[in-house]
Amino acid sequence: MNRREFMKVCAAASATLVGASGCSTMPPDALPATPRLPYKLGVARYTLYRHSFDKALSMMQSIDCHYMGLLEKSIAYDASDEEIAAYKNKAAEFGVEVVSLGPLYFSTEEELSAACKFAKRYGMKYISVVPFEWNPKIAGVTDREARLKICPPGEWRFESDRMMDLLEEYCVKYDLRAAIHNHGPDNKYLYPTAEAALARAGGRDKRIGVCLDVGHERRAGLDPVDFIRKHGDRIVEVHLKNIKIDPAKNRAMEGPRGELDIPGILKALADVGFGGYCLVEYEKDFDCNERPLAESIGYYRGVMDALKFSK
Repeated sequence: MNRREFMKVCAAASATLVGASGCSTMPPDALPATPRLPYKLGVARYTLYRHSFDKALSMMQSIDCHYMGLLEKSIAYDASDEEIAAYKNKAAEFGVEVVSLGPLYFSTEEELSAACKFAKRYGMKYISVVPFEWNPKIAGVTDREARLKICPPGEWRFESDRMMDLLEEYCVKYDLRAAIHNHGPDNKYLYPTAEAALARAGGRDKRIGVCLDVGHERRAGLDPVDFIRKHGDRIVEVHLKNIKIDPAKNRAMEGPRGELDIPGILKALADVGFGGYCLVEYEKDFDCNERPLAESIGYYRGVMDALKFSK
């Protein structure tokens, strides 16, 4: 959807509202019910990873956003039931619900098992994942500088069918959905595109799908709208962002200032009936990102509000 088409959508929304109300003095109970989109807008915890949990919740409350993804290890996987209840209650005090875990990078069954058990105990329906195996060349090497002498970071981790086998087993065991996160062209061996993530899922259990990062997909030279329209039934979660398109580096931008077709993306999600969460990732200014995050959320909400009244 280009800018001209988006303006038409906004005009249609305005005309619908004016036509329905007739004038601004119409009593509230006479106004038509607001249409709903099938998906919900939230914030990925990674956006707020530099902030404490309390600060992150306060920021979520200030921008009137109610759904958050849980960054790995924000709370211990072996937390007691009482600790989990306290964590959930603290979020609820700010009007926030933690809906997912991840992205979880795992290369062992122990890591996957602990995460799935925790997610199930917490009450989550799905987790975002990156199943991988380490490059044997750096096995046992923990120092970053030493690793760089052996191979570039894009070759440290590889997609893994063995880990995918385990993922399928645990998804069935715990009745959890799993969303494989795409990573962009600078990670050519680790799900560089949503298509690569879906190909790795192959004919596996339908609980396994894709966490569509629209920015990384576009950086890879592909149109996320095409993926949404072709594979909407395999999208479990969306990481929503805007960027300056650059295949070599993720260049984050505020919601209304990047180069992605955000109206087209959100419309495609509505058209295919995506019913999950679009979690906003704003990947810069981590120490002071409340204002740009509010600007981004406001823009995405504006597009969504226009789409509610479009035909």
